[in-house]
Amino acid sequence: MSAADSDKHHYLYGPVPSRRLGRSLGVDIVPYKVCSYDCIYCQLGRTTKLTSTPERFVSAEDVVRDIEQWLEQNGTADYITFAGSGEPTLNSELGEMIRATKGLTDIPLAVITNGSLLNDPKIREAVLMADVILPSLDAGTEYTFRIINRPAPGVRFEQVIEGLMRTSVEFSGPIWLEVMLVEGVNDSDDEIYAIREIVRHIWPDKLQINTVERPSRSGNASRVSKERLIEVCEIMGEDAEIIASNTDESVADGQQWQQMESELIRMLSVRPCTVGDIVAASGFNILEVTKCLQKLEQKGIVERVGDIDHYYRYVKGVQQDDR
Repeated sequence: MSAADSDKHHYLYGPVPSRRLGRSLGVDIVPYKVCSYDCIYCQLGRTTKLTSTPERFVSAEDVVRDIEQWLEQNGTADYITFAGSGEPTLNSELGEMIRATKGLTDIPLAVITNGSLLNDPKIREAVLMADVILPSLDAGTEYTFRIINRPAPGVRFEQVIEGLMRTSVEFSGPIWLEVMLVEGVNDSDDEIYAIREIVRHIWPDKLQINTVERPSRSGNASRVSKERLIEVCEIMGEDAEIIASNTDESVADGQQWQQMESELIRMLSVRPCTVGDIVAASGFNILEVTKCLQKLEQKGIVERVGDIDHYYRYVKGVQQDDR
């Protein structure tokens, strides 16, 4: 998406390449890092508002208008995905957004959710209108749940499991359940067998095993080895698949990310910038900017300075052609 397009579409980003959904148009309907979890592996940083109470963070009318304008501009994608930089089920108007969007297009709608609030009948009713639901389950026990997901007060593990099970029974479409593994936290045999027992009561259409891809800004989280991922799939059963990869995006969509990288490098070569500076100047979505900066940091092209009020700067002497 160009900067000009981003100015028009305040709540959309992409379409971006996704290993799970192909070309996905992201719909960001809660403020940055408003979430019911504060997961130790989150690449976006610590949750700034930890809550389990839905609010009208973004109006359905504004979001649907954005999607309508994007469609009028001949926008195409494999999925329109409610996800973004926080937990989408925390927006109390999610159901209205999904209902209205389905009246505009035949592009299938996906909801990526941590699954923490699916025990609430109103939230479940909203999510059930989607074409595919992608929830997550990162623990097999309450103890590990507290360590890895660091949930908002009042969110209990048994309620999360109950919500996932109810969703599985009531939803007529596919459920793709993701398990995010962190080395030394939830990758032991005991934990994997416990997760497997829960999964057998959810019966997802896909069980997708993932691990940490980029450096976490939220805690001490390390990647699980490829060998261990294979072992976990063997324990989980024939329906399990590994979605973790050493590459961030598909080759087909590499040009899109290269263009964004080039724009960010150009800006940072002039002067250091915060994430907010880049978003304001470029019009890119904050989620896209954050991911791109982390990729550039891993490559040694930019560096992050500071902890709380941090900014990024271009590393002198690194040529763009060396990417």
